[in-house]
Amino acid sequence: MNKKAFILLWAFLAVMTWSCGKEEQSAPPTRSEYIKVYETSENKTVDDIQVPFDGVQDGQIHILSNVDLNWKYMVDQTLDPARWDPEWFQIKRVEEAEPGHLVITYDAKSILVLNSLERREGKLSLSCPQASLGKFLSVRQGYQRQFLETFDAETDGHVTLSGSQTFTTQEYPVLNRDYFDYISFNAWAETTNEFRSKNITLDITVSGGLFYETGLTTHRVNVPIATQAEKDNLKYLLLVGNGQRMSNKTHFIFSVANDELVYVHIDNFAAYKVTEAELGYLFQDEDFEDEDEPDWE
Repeated sequence: MNKKAFILLWAFLAVMTWSCGKEEQSAPPTRSEYIKVYETSENKTVDDIQVPFDGVQDGQIHILSNVDLNWKYMVDQTLDPARWDPEWFQIKRVEEAEPGHLVITYDAKSILVLNSLERREGKLSLSCPQASLGKFLSVRQGYQRQFLETFDAETDGHVTLSGSQTFTTQEYPVLNRDYFDYISFNAWAETTNEFRSKNITLDITVSGGLFYETGLTTHRVNVPIATQAEKDNLKYLLLVGNGQRMSNKTHFIFSVANDELVYVHIDNFAAYKVTEAELGYLFQDEDFEDEDEPDWE
């Protein structure tokens, strides 16, 4: 090997050695400290807690860690301030089941009494300052509202249908294709015909490419007798579609087929976006679309 070739080979090896050394030095060290959170199984960790609409009594959050943790719960004001409840989520106790295993027991109020599924949130802070380690755990109930039908044109602030009357909502905003959609509304009836008081129905037909989990574009609900919007007449329905979401051509048509002595009132009609992960929480199964789905009537 001549002198020039030897010098080039030596330079190449020097560069490769420096490059490998640099890669080894820049690789972040693997931490031995950890914080893991789960609800039901240690093998299924979570980054947030989705609280059911009905609320929870003695719900539990399990925390595994090999460091001493400080914790603090903070509530976010995400609802209409007039209806905000800063105590919707209450931590009852924090216990050490065994070394490195904390169990947080909590109560959460129902969101249905608000006649809305609009999201409210909180954050659970878990930290170990000495190890510069921390984790924020989101606690959520309900979903992010995208649309609200205010019924401004109606004198009583809600729509009333009788006989064969119908009502069509205004156009919807365009939603991201990565989301599913929920609708909720209050429906109650008044009648002077005592024979019809238990057989009052309301049909909700959706246009624009979406349909309900039944595979149909019309869903029928039973309407109870009442004098106002309340928890017992709040309805909520899941919408699905063949890769389609709400668009500016989406409308909902409310229709009745009751006699003229029956008056069906509708109020608080809203739509919410829901992620697939949130639906996994709702149905307690990540493959919720392959499972039997509940009746949302």
